[in-house]
Amino acid sequence: MSTTKTLIAAALIAVGAAAAPVFAQSYSHLEPITTTSQKTRAEVLADLQIYRDSGLALVDSTEELGFDNTRRQQAQARYEQLRNSPTYAALVKRFSEEEAGKKHVAAR
Repeated sequence: MSTTKTLIAAALIAVGAAAAPVFAQSYSHLEPITTTSQKTRAEVLADLQIYRDSGLALVDSTEELGFDNTRRQQAQARYEQLRNSPTYAALVKRFSEEEAGKKHVAAR
């Protein structure tokens, strides 16, 4: 009887040792994902400003009032108009200059 218990205990230890590497996995889903942006910080800030100015941000934030298709289409059209206008380029330039100024001050 003692031999049987010893064999069972040895088998359990062997199975446990074989299974240990399976549980020692990496938690890669918790690690941050680093991606290279296709836009500069100034472009992102300019796009955000236009998103707000067009009224699209307001439409997106008022979901509890119901989906107003006409209002959304108007805001989307205004956003596209601003995005393709010289306003966008001017905002990008302004934000780029502000960022460059901050870097210049920080370098001192």
